This record gives sequence, C-alpha cells and structure tokens, in this order.
Amino acid sequence: MSNQQIYKMVATVATAIVTCVAIALGLSSCNVTRTITTRSEAWQKGDTSVVIQTKTVETYDATKKL
Repeated sequence: MSNQQIYKMVATVATAIVTCVAIALGLSSCNVTRTITTRSEAWQKGDTSVVIQTKTVETYDATKKL
C-alpha cells in the first residue's frame, strides 16, 4: 500500500467520525413551538358584537444530556 492510499483511507475515516459526531450532537436537542388560539363570540343587541380572542404561544427547548 502506498502512502497516498493510506492518507486517503485515514482522511475518509476521519471524515466519517466527524460526520457521526456532528449528527449525534445535532440530534441531541429539539425545539417545539405550540400555538393555541381560542375565539369566543357573544352577540349583543343591535349591530354591536363582542369578540374575545386569546392566543397562547408555548416554546420548549430541550437538550439531551449525555
């Protein structure tokens, strides 16, 4: 085996290891956002109406501990 072939094999293995580590770190956390909208209407006399609308946004950030 020549030195060039050995160098290519070492470079390929090193690249594979770095890729695996990057994937493992990338999959160890997640972000979740949930939006809840509630709407309630109550009609009153004549053309007057009342609309109550609430919006709740929840965000959850998680990191997996190794």
